[in-house]
Amino acid sequence: MSLIPNTTCRRCHRQYPAFRSRCPYCGTRKVPEARSATPETDSAVPGTQAARSAVEAINWQTLIGAVLLLAVIVATLVLVSVNVKKDVGTTDMEKTPTGDGQIDDTLVSAPPIPTEAPTPSPSPPPAITNVQILWEGYPGHDYSGNGFPTAKGVVYSNFQVSWYPTNVSAIPKWTSSDDSVVTVEPAEGTKVTITAVGESGQSATVTVDVNGVTRSMTIAIT
Repeated sequence: MSLIPNTTCRRCHRQYPAFRSRCPYCGTRKVPEARSATPETDSAVPGTQAARSAVEAINWQTLIGAVLLLAVIVATLVLVSVNVKKDVGTTDMEKTPTGDGQIDDTLVSAPPIPTEAPTPSPSPPPAITNVQILWEGYPGHDYSGNGFPTAKGVVYSNFQVSWYPTNVSAIPKWTSSDDSVVTVEPAEGTKVTITAVGESGQSATVTVDVNGVTRSMTIAIT
């Protein structure tokens, strides 16, 4: 028995030492012996439960990997957005040389926003504190709240009104409590004409209104 293994030529079918690469008789190249096949596992055989489980595991791994990749992308976008907002909100850096020639980064504060001065509110006009009904025949005598006796048919054209402070602009308004007893003309103005048209024993109240402040006097017909 030979110690050197032999091989058979695939063409002339003669045997020759296996270490030779060609047949010494016909020159045909030796075909390498096939290696032993690697035994297949159940997961490599299509249609088996192990193969389906392996496919499902691969699908789950792919899904989990995609989710993790998406989470990383979202986190990156959030960080970039936050950093951009911080960069926009901060003030610019102004580099100024220091005494030793080094560059000093100094924060430059934003200029203050000018505020508009508030519009001053107009001061209210002074309020009227005193109103008087005067008769020119007796200057300085206030007839407000007093009775003024007269006879039927007498006309008084010299009644007037004054008020304080005198610099307040106003249009006095006159009224009679009973036009059938006493009439007042005109209805507006500082001076009016008062006429006694009623009968003896009758009376009526004449009232003047100056910017909401009123004074009255009673005309009594004797």
